[in-house]
Amino acid sequence: MATTITGSCLCGGVEYEITAPPLDFVLCHCSRCRKASGSSFAANLIVRPGDLHWRTGAKQVQRWDLPTARSFATATCATCHTPLPHRTRDGTRMIVPAGTLDTDPGLTPRHQIFTTSKARWCIDVEDIPATS
Repeated sequence: MATTITGSCLCGGVEYEITAPPLDFVLCHCSRCRKASGSSFAANLIVRPGDLHWRTGAKQVQRWDLPTARSFATATCATCHTPLPHRTRDGTRMIVPAGTLDTDPGLTPRHQIFTTSKARWCIDVEDIPATS
């Protein structure tokens, strides 16, 4: 792992750093994560709350808890609405959207979860031709 992993939102108003190795790196295929990410799955690092520090813009982070769910929540930048790290409802972990990372976390996803909810159109990207 790099000494510190950094990340930010699209407008640059919120910046954070992770100062210890992540506990996990998962791809979640649940329908809630697909909707929250706007993609076929959410790629998230899992870190301890004490290992994530807001460098700037902490007051711009808006949290939203899905009222009908026991544990689902999201956080976004109040300005650009980029998904941002948020604490789990039980407070034991931070969920860090990997797409907001500015530095290489030094690891790749370790496993996929809720694969029974996987979108039918989601395929391995290695199977899609690449163009510049």
